Amino acid sequence: MNVKASFSSSVLNIIRMIRCLGSAEKMTSSQIVEIQQDRFSRQLRHVLRYSEFYRNFYRKAGIDIERPELIQLKDLPVIDKDLMMDHFDEFVCNKQLKKSKLEDFIKDPNSVDKKYKDEFKVIHTSGSSGRIGIFVYGANDWAIAEAAVYSRISKNKLHFIGKAKHAFIGVTDGHYAGISLAKSGPKWLFDFLPVDMNQPLHPSLVRLNDFQPECLSGYSSGVYLLALEQLKGNLKIHPTRILCSADPLTSEMRETIRNAFGIMPYNYYAASESLCMGIQCDRFNGIHLFDDLHIFEIIKENGEEAKPGEPGNLVMTNLYNKTQPLIRYRMNDNLIPSENSCECGWPFRSVESIAGREEEFLFFTDPAGNRQFIHPIVFVEFFAPGLEKFQIIQTEPNMLILNAIIKGNKEEAIQAIEKRMDTILHQKELYDFVHYKINVVNDIPNDPQTGKFRLIIPYLNS
Repeated sequence: MNVKASFSSSVLNIIRMIRCLGSAEKMTSSQIVEIQQDRFSRQLRHVLRYSEFYRNFYRKAGIDIERPELIQLKDLPVIDKDLMMDHFDEFVCNKQLKKSKLEDFIKDPNSVDKKYKDEFKVIHTSGSSGRIGIFVYGANDWAIAEAAVYSRISKNKLHFIGKAKHAFIGVTDGHYAGISLAKSGPKWLFDFLPVDMNQPLHPSLVRLNDFQPECLSGYSSGVYLLALEQLKGNLKIHPTRILCSADPLTSEMRETIRNAFGIMPYNYYAASESLCMGIQCDRFNGIHLFDDLHIFEIIKENGEEAKPGEPGNLVMTNLYNKTQPLIRYRMNDNLIPSENSCECGWPFRSVESIAGREEEFLFFTDPAGNRQFIHPIVFVEFFAPGLEKFQIIQTEPNMLILNAIIKGNKEEAIQAIEKRMDTILHQKELYDFVHYKINVVNDIPNDPQTGKFRLIIPYLNS
């Protein structure tokens, strides 16, 4: 297929998917359930055919995989990131994908913005668990995510003359979910400006003022930082849509952003495991979950489904990723289901809030007495080959301890960690007075008070 034909095919495919998503938005809740059941049945048959892990895992759990038509979702055991990464090569449904090769790809700085084998989009993250996770999307999987973002999330205005302008603020120098999706928009439709939170702020303000984005998206804390600069008069932009994700959007942050830009920000729910899980509608009544693309179970500690107003842990089944299917995958987020349906007309269920992302900022004081910080997402999206799990402890105001569980060549892994840490400190202009030490350990215990793992322990809480 020539380039022109391939381009046309890609555009038509995304348009078709956008229309399909639009049709789902007009359905009833019962029709959405029917779609879920049909897509779950297809996804189950797919993994039983192509994933050695799922076949063996379900057999050991006593599931009759020879009769998939009798299997119900709740019959299946829950999986998590540790289990997935421990069996990665058998887990994925495309045998071209090998964990070691993907780690080499991610490690290569020249691979940023590229597809693995010119076909697969690769996302990596540690999340709040401290365990490195790799998530792969095939061409069709990625196209579905893109279509959902265009039609339900960004809603960028298309122009007969010129392009829509979209600016993103976050961590921009790796294979991270937010920047990867933001940058993947068709170049013939969008002008895109990345703003790296790890770089000095003033040059970014100048570029934003020159660029004048229509859509501003990124980490909630990053958008909030820009709002403060807008209120000071250092930033003078007028976006018509603002999207916040990655970290919590508090009521104070929301109000500050509204005061700065004159519009309300939308809370967008996404993760490396799925790039388009939900967003607030125009009524701002909680977050609508995209039930046509997923099955969401919100489960309490006793194993029961959470009722409206009750917090529960999210167990997610991705219905559109055929390359790395996640069936009953436990996330690290706690959700609170809403009591009533929203008046906006969307058939999707809504949740009051998303909690459980407890990453914390690291603050430092420079020699001049100025307060500096490192955003927690820098470590949530931290990658080094051989690094299986880690924890950051701020033991003194300007001292960090990185406890690391390493598999494979320890010397190579330590060098990669040091390179990444040095880059972070240089980018934030902290290198001359913030120091760190790497401890290779066999185990990183959970917090004895909460029983939960803490990725980051700031100085005041250590």
